[in-house]
Amino acid sequence: MSQLKNVEARILQCLQNKFLARYVSLPNQNKIWTVTVSPEQKDRTPLVMVHGFGGGVGLWILNMDSLSARRTLHTFDLLGFGRSSRPTFPRDPEGAEDEFVASIETWRETMGIPTMILLGHSLGGFLATSYSIKYPERVKHLILVDPWGFPLRPTDPSEIRAPPTWVKAVASVLGRSNPLAVLRVAGPW
Repeated sequence: MSQLKNVEARILQCLQNKFLARYVSLPNQNKIWTVTVSPEQKDRTPLVMVHGFGGGVGLWILNMDSLSARRTLHTFDLLGFGRSSRPTFPRDPEGAEDEFVASIETWRETMGIPTMILLGHSLGGFLATSYSIKYPERVKHLILVDPWGFPLRPTDPSEIRAPPTWVKAVASVLGRSNPLAVLRVAGPW
């Protein structure tokens, strides 16, 4: 609980507008860390911001006051990032994507947001697009900031290039580790 208070205190130091910082519990027992700025502004469609790989709520902190001047702003840590739960994701890309999109939809339902302006950065742009394709009636506008994704695999075998040997060696050493583990161990530093 003291960690929650420390994070809220740090957010409070940066934000001038009224805000709420809390966990949103999903029916599957996962929790999504959420910060809502200017919750009293209910007359306009809220802005929901989705961070990229390795990011979190803190990515937006310097923009939150200005972006919430005329509407409510919500931002959250995606599952597996920041202060949100760390569920086991499916190993196939489509399954993982579906899991992220479903968690965003469940979060939206739990928050009681009928429609939103959805902004995604990097991986968040990819997920925001996937969400918008699956739930177009929920997204009033989609904003993509440096969106990220994967190119299609070539179907012609002559176009497929094997990675260099050094890439294979590094991948075999690091393949079982989590690339964000060092950041998690660093904690508040």
